Amino acid sequence: MSHFIDTALIDDDAGEAANLNYWAYWIGETAHLELSDDFIAARAPGPWPGDRLLTYLAHGLAPHHGYVDLNIHSVWSLLQVRPNLLRSGAADRVLRDRLPVMLDSRELSARGRRELESIRYAIRLAEA
Repeated sequence: MSHFIDTALIDDDAGEAANLNYWAYWIGETAHLELSDDFIAARAPGPWPGDRLLTYLAHGLAPHHGYVDLNIHSVWSLLQVRPNLLRSGAADRVLRDRLPVMLDSRELSARGRRELESIRYAIRLAEA
């Protein structure tokens, strides 16, 4: 999973957008049915709001989850492109209980820990 994040997502806006567009569509946050995969390759995330995606991804923030690094990175990426989720309090509501548990976990990768710390800091700044 680390290799995928490093090569397909990090420092690649198109890869980040594809990841988020895929997740948003898969969980049903997008407004309409797509007849091809072209929307995934868009250069920017689609017009979906992000609340539902944030909630879904936050439920995957568990140390034992096989794709926890991808979930952490996807939450981090989502909050970068949808900062309104920070200002609305949505991020705080869904992450309040999960962040401390995750940050106390020994199973986290160094990147996962940095991204969670960044998320926690961003939430604190948005609340100030």
